[in-house]
Formats: sequence, C-alpha cells, structure tokens
Amino acid sequence: MMRLISGFPRPLIAICSAALIAGGIHAAEGGRQEKPIGDSNNPIDQLQKDAEQGNVMAQYVLGCCYNGDRGFPKDPAKAAQWWGRAAASGNADAQFCLGLSCFLGQGVAKNAAEAVQWWRKAADQDHADAQYFLGLCYNTGIGLPKSTLQAVYWLKQSARHGNGAAVGKLREIGASTG
Repeated sequence: MMRLISGFPRPLIAICSAALIAGGIHAAEGGRQEKPIGDSNNPIDQLQKDAEQGNVMAQYVLGCCYNGDRGFPKDPAKAAQWWGRAAASGNADAQFCLGLSCFLGQGVAKNAAEAVQWWRKAADQDHADAQYFLGLCYNTGIGLPKSTLQAVYWLKQSARHGNGAAVGKLREIGASTG
C-alpha cells in the first residue's frame, strides 16, 4: 500500500523532509547548533524529539518507522499512537494509516466504523487511497451502511487521482469511470 513519488517510497521522502525541516529550524534559530552533553546525532532521536514537540510530519514519519519501515523494529501500538497524534492534527496520510490500523486491528482494537471515520477525513482531503477504501466500505457495507451511490462516488474520486484499483472496481460494479 506504500505510495511512490517519482519512484521513491513516500515514507523515505517524509523522513528526508523531516530531517530537512529539522535542520532548517535549527539553522533559523541561530545558525550554530549547540550540542548538549550526551546528545546524539542520531536522526531517529531527533525525529522522536520533534514528534514529541508536536511536529505533525515527524509524528507521521515516526508512525511509519514503528510500522517496520526502513528496518525499524515493528511496534503496531506505537505506530498507531504516533499516527493518531498526527491524524488528530489533520495529516491525511496519518489518517489513512490509522484507518488501516483500526480496520485490521493492528496496534488498536479492530473497529471498521472507526476506520471509516479516519478514511473519510483523509478522503475529504483528496487522499486517493482513503477514497478507494471508503468506496470499498460503502460497496460492501462494512463499517457503515451499504450505498452503491456513495461507493461509486468515492471510487470515482480515487480513480480521478490515478488509482488503478479504483478504476477496476468501478468496472467490476458496472459504473463508468467518467
């Protein structure tokens, strides 16, 4: 389910972005970084610190790390915790990931209705994968009342953003993609 941007996995881009953001913040704070005794240059430590201080992108990326991305030890509960913090702040990628966690019961209690709520928040922000999963839920009636009309609407939104699986599902249920 990992989306690629120009051939690079989104979490890798997010980690690089978080590192650049953190470096830019430190540079803007005086250009010279004082290194406290015992502080490490470990980027994961800096990511953790930024996440704890409320950096939404760092929270999302840390959730991805705890999801097992880039060789990080997998901890679904911590992944869901960090995605939850970023999702509550409106990060669509975190909302989508938290929705998956809720749907699958990974790190949180399995709850399809809660998954749908998070996917709806992300879908409203044009998150193609969330739109696709929301469409599937409407098509099957999992987590919310079944509605072919709503299924077609959300699948078309996802297809409009280039989601090939949504195009295939629309054909399967007999709806045009246009």
